[in-house]
Amino acid sequence: MSCVSAQTLKEGTDFEKKHVPMIECKNSVKPDEIYEVKIHTAGVEHPMEDGHFIQFIELNVEEYPLLRVQLTQHSKPDVVVNIKAPNEEHKGRTIKLVATMFCNLHGLWKYEKEVIIE
Repeated sequence: MSCVSAQTLKEGTDFEKKHVPMIECKNSVKPDEIYEVKIHTAGVEHPMEDGHFIQFIELNVEEYPLLRVQLTQHSKPDVVVNIKAPNEEHKGRTIKLVATMFCNLHGLWKYEKEVIIE
């Protein structure tokens, strides 16, 4: 598994865009702020049918697991979660959100986004 860049998402194939877990959230947050993070496919809907579907979506902050959502062929591969930014001690630091999405036929796909703690 390799990390997909924003450029790949913009210029990538439909195959890539329906497997990459795009992260949408603010680029910077205040310490202890609760903010919304959306994870979904990067512009092309993935089929969710018997025999071919997204099995799970995970979100980590750095290497620390935060969320794992199990899906079936009857689900939509979209997740919205509110998370709390690190405390005042992390002010000025950048944290990395890491989303992974697993397709039962095409494996694990990953995307990373950096968020600045103001």
